[in-house]
Amino acid sequence: MKVKEKDYLMPLEVSGYKFRNNFVVGSGPAVKTLDMIKQIEQWGWGGASLKLSIDPTYISKPPRYRWLKKHRYHAFTAETRLSLDQGLKLMEEARKNVSELILYANMAYAGDEGDEGWVRMAKKYEAAGAHVIELNMCCPNMSFNVQSSGGKTAIVSGASVGSNAQIVSRCASAVKKAVGIPVFVKLTPEGGKIGQVARACFDAGIDSVGGTGNRLAIPDFDIYNPERGICRLQDEPTLACFSGPWLKPLALRDVYEMRKNSLPQHVVMGSGGIETGKDAVQMMMCGADFIQICTAVMLKGFGVLPKIVNQVKRFMDEKGYRNYRDFRDAVVSHISPTDSLTLYRGNAVIDDEKCTGCGLCVNIGHCYAISLKDDKAVVNPQDCTGCSTCIDICPAGAVSMEQFEKMI
Repeated sequence: MKVKEKDYLMPLEVSGYKFRNNFVVGSGPAVKTLDMIKQIEQWGWGGASLKLSIDPTYISKPPRYRWLKKHRYHAFTAETRLSLDQGLKLMEEARKNVSELILYANMAYAGDEGDEGWVRMAKKYEAAGAHVIELNMCCPNMSFNVQSSGGKTAIVSGASVGSNAQIVSRCASAVKKAVGIPVFVKLTPEGGKIGQVARACFDAGIDSVGGTGNRLAIPDFDIYNPERGICRLQDEPTLACFSGPWLKPLALRDVYEMRKNSLPQHVVMGSGGIETGKDAVQMMMCGADFIQICTAVMLKGFGVLPKIVNQVKRFMDEKGYRNYRDFRDAVVSHISPTDSLTLYRGNAVIDDEKCTGCGLCVNIGHCYAISLKDDKAVVNPQDCTGCSTCIDICPAGAVSMEQFEKMI
């Protein structure tokens, strides 16, 4: 079932463009053909960020993917990039064939012209009909991969410069001044400065910032054949771009840091590990306006949107919310520093009727408060620190925490 007009969720307007909802298919393999873009519109998405185009094109290889179901992560080691000409052609075709979808030109300049190269690309995309320019300052599988793997390259783009607030904001500002359409910037979390870079972009007049839905990492590998990569039809191991549900906690932090470094009117995009309505609500509660989804679409198709929309609508109905802004930032002001946490004294207690005497709680390495007596776990309250690890590992649900007075 596609999302019908009456079910469009949370329409919003950014810099004069009206999105029918705040869900966008993130730039990736599912936004590389006209047929895909038509499906995205038919399924009711608010926007689509076209497959990344790099000029000049480099490190463009046949895709190599793995979905590690056990670990809940998706990894790719090689990927095909669009050339500028291919991206422009796709944008022109898309504008002729869709009418309700807001189209992003996800682009990165990798030549030696500096800001002028970015500006030149942006102008061409504007002429091709792009609604939004999305500057890619995040993709780790570009020069950042080469550098992190010990290689050498004269090409510097994407995540290699994405954590430098001065460079990113200067480049984005130059593009913003050169075009008449909104400019969004997709930032890298690599380097740990996403909040500061986001603020620099907003100070430079950029319309929206967001993070990427992946991290550069080493995938699980065969310890008996460590010289082999995990991807089929590929020999060597390499750093891979990781995405999927496992990423959500880190992505929530990225959104929180961008929101904390911005003003209420600033528009923030959240991405990473989103596949349910709850995930989307959490992103918005951490400060996101837009929700970009990529991996879930790759694995499950464009039809994931109606279920997500219905789940969010149900939550909003239950809480009496009329707009996502009613709960956006709900968690932001409640994130507390460690030295301000309210803690209580307490200790674990065992329900003898549920306890099976399995001994898992006794084996906790950092705890010496629990022992077995007559095949039942016993807690010494004086030795219990209240960490609650025993509750989380007990397979029988036999442990609970007794709370006492507030700690001073």
